[in-house]
Amino acid sequence: MYELVKYIHVVCAITWVGGAAFAQLLALRVTRSPDQTELPKLARHIEYLATRVFIPVSIVLFVAGVIMTTQRWAFQQTWISIAIVLWLVSVLTGAIYIGPRVKRVAEAFEREGPASASGRSLLARVFLVGRLELVAFAVIVALMVAKPSVG
Repeated sequence: MYELVKYIHVVCAITWVGGAAFAQLLALRVTRSPDQTELPKLARHIEYLATRVFIPVSIVLFVAGVIMTTQRWAFQQTWISIAIVLWLVSVLTGAIYIGPRVKRVAEAFEREGPASASGRSLLARVFLVGRLELVAFAVIVALMVAKPSVG
């Protein structure tokens, strides 16, 4: 049973982290595109995927992690505690900052058109926060791989 739960946990991590990394790479490419209609489209696609893929996957990932921890690990282990805090920060960042901002970006593009300076500026900040979130993901993955014990 543990191996199945670990498999689910890893697949969810690949989907969540890989999806976030891909979205950032695509954002870099699209922001440099001469076609101004690409950025509003990308924002809508990312919002769609976030609500229908990334949020559910992050929840399944967390539940699988809790199950594995109760079977073989302990919540008091530093690497697990740090990973949980970073996961929680990511979820809260998405719910409190990124989600509402993406809606405002979509509204700005709808109101002002694909060349909207306010929409582009706000989306650039959302992408920056997403890049910082990737740093947190890298730390979580490193903790999951190394499972360091603190002295």
